[in-house]
Amino acid sequence: MPAWKWFFDVGRGAPRFVRIRMEADRGPRSREWILRISALRLLAALAAVALVALAVLFVFSGSLVVERQRRHLLERRIDELTTRVARVHSLETQLEETTLVLLKVQEMLGVREGMPDSVLADLVVRETRTGDPRALLEGRLALASQQMLHATPNVWPVRGWVTRAFQGKRGPGYHPGVDIAADAGTPVRAAGDGTVLVAGWNEEYGNFVLIDHGFGLTSLYAHNSSLSVVKEDRVRAGDPIAFVGSTGHSTGPHLHFEVRRNGIPMDPRNYLLE
Repeated sequence: MPAWKWFFDVGRGAPRFVRIRMEADRGPRSREWILRISALRLLAALAAVALVALAVLFVFSGSLVVERQRRHLLERRIDELTTRVARVHSLETQLEETTLVLLKVQEMLGVREGMPDSVLADLVVRETRTGDPRALLEGRLALASQQMLHATPNVWPVRGWVTRAFQGKRGPGYHPGVDIAADAGTPVRAAGDGTVLVAGWNEEYGNFVLIDHGFGLTSLYAHNSSLSVVKEDRVRAGDPIAFVGSTGHSTGPHLHFEVRRNGIPMDPRNYLLE
C-alpha cells in the first residue's frame, strides 16, 4: 500500500504507529523513533493550515500594499488640488485688494470716473516730465484704476424688473445670473468696456453675447432677438450690443444677464450700480 494511503487509513486494521529508523553511514550507531499516526496526522493538518494561513496573509498583505500606494496617490492628488484652490483664492483676494487700493488712489488723486483714458494718459505724461517718480507711480495707478473701473460690468444692460434672482449653488434652483424683464426690441447695452468673445446662438441661451472685460471678468447677455456685434468687436460700457427677445429656453421677452469672475458665476447685482 502506498504511504499516503495508509497515512489516511482510519479503518479497524489500519496501523496506529509508525517507526522511523535512521542508520548511520559509518559505524553501528542508529536511531529509531516510534510515533503515533494520529500525531502525524495532527502535525500534517497544522502544517496545511499554516500554509493556507501564510498564503492568505501574503495575498492580503499584497492588497494592503496596493491599497496603501493608492491612498498615498490620492492624498498627493488631494494636496495638489488643495494647493491649486488655495492659489486661486489667493489670486482672487489679491485682485480684490488691488481694486480697493486703486479706488483709494483714484479718490486721493481726485480723478473723475468719466474722464477719458486719453485725457488721463496725457495727464500722466505731463506729470512724468517733471521728473517726479511719485507722480509717475500715481499716474500709472490712476490710469490702471480708470481702466479697471471702466472694465467692471457695473452698468445695467437694460432697465426693468428683476424677475429671477441669482442662485449660484448647484442644484434644482441653480441660476447663474439674473433675469431682467423688458419689452421685446429694447436695446441691450454692454455693462462695461471689453472685447466680444462670442456672438452667436446656443440652444439654452438663444442669441447671446459674451464679453471679456479683462481682470478675470466676463459678462453674458442671453435670449436676445438679434445681435448688433460680432466676435472680437471692442465695446464700451453703454454701447448697444443686442435687442431683447425670447430665444432659447425662454418663456417671454427678457434678458438673462451673467457676470463671471475667473469662470465662477457671481451675483451681477454685486457689480451693478443702482
